[in-house]
Amino acid sequence: MLKKGLLLLVLFLLVCLSFLSAAGNKEDGTEIETKRPQVAVCLPGSVEFFMVMRKGMDKAAAEYGIDLIYSDADWKPDIQLNQVENFVAQGVDAVMLCAGDPQALMPAIDVCNRGGVRLITFTNALGPNPDGTYKGIETFIGINDEVNGELLGQMAHDLLGDIDANIVLIEGAPGTAPQRLRTKGFEREIAKYPGYKIIYRQAIEGWAKEGALYAMEAFLQTGKEVDFVASHWHAGAAAAAQALKEAGITKKVYIAGIEFSKELKELITDGEVDATTNPSISGMGYQAVETTANFLNGESVPKSISIVPPIVTVDNVASHNPEL
Repeated sequence: MLKKGLLLLVLFLLVCLSFLSAAGNKEDGTEIETKRPQVAVCLPGSVEFFMVMRKGMDKAAAEYGIDLIYSDADWKPDIQLNQVENFVAQGVDAVMLCAGDPQALMPAIDVCNRGGVRLITFTNALGPNPDGTYKGIETFIGINDEVNGELLGQMAHDLLGDIDANIVLIEGAPGTAPQRLRTKGFEREIAKYPGYKIIYRQAIEGWAKEGALYAMEAFLQTGKEVDFVASHWHAGAAAAAQALKEAGITKKVYIAGIEFSKELKELITDGEVDATTNPSISGMGYQAVETTANFLNGESVPKSISIVPPIVTVDNVASHNPEL
């Protein structure tokens, strides 16, 4: 009787081991790989900024064991929304969205929520709140663009002081969150100084340097005097410096931008551009994917992760390395 009971126990253990083996191995005996999370990264369009950001994203994805699927909407909101819908239909684990148009992409929240796919936003806030918080969005990772605008206004005051000043504002792509919010923050900051007046402004399609150059040349042809040029991005500041130089303007005109580039480093060193900010673009991409990976792993993440970039001037430009 004892031998029979022992035999049954051995047979039971063998069956358990066979089940464990089947669960952890394929029929050919090789181990089954654990399915990696699939995360869609929806970019609004193609610019060097996102090429640099993808380097940080890819690095984080490799370290955290997730697969990223990129899409590019060519700056068309309807295409970007359609891409989100397709990713949700495919059953990805999460959608990381950098909205080209914060209002037109609002339906993406409902699309993801109804499809049971987590939505994370980055770089461009979705919805009315500059910190990126909104019901249905798990977290936003990026720079508060109103703060970006305020920094641009602070640079204006640092350079101009409390004098009366005519300002030219070169804005980013019309209708985008960065364009609207950076202008809002800038206008709020310079409103503290009654002598400051924006005498010309132009939003530039596609954040193109050529468009900024054309806009600045068009302004200079009016013959109006300018004391300060504020640009929403690095290439706009470089374009302003080029236009002033080619027009033979000898009067000192201060120029400040947002973001940093190799071209801007040379211009700041040479005194042709006066100030900008230097966010780590690849670092922001890394942090966005890292946060998404942590969230998918069950960790609690903040509703908004705000990044405040340092200001670069001729005094510290040598210690800053551009990514663009």
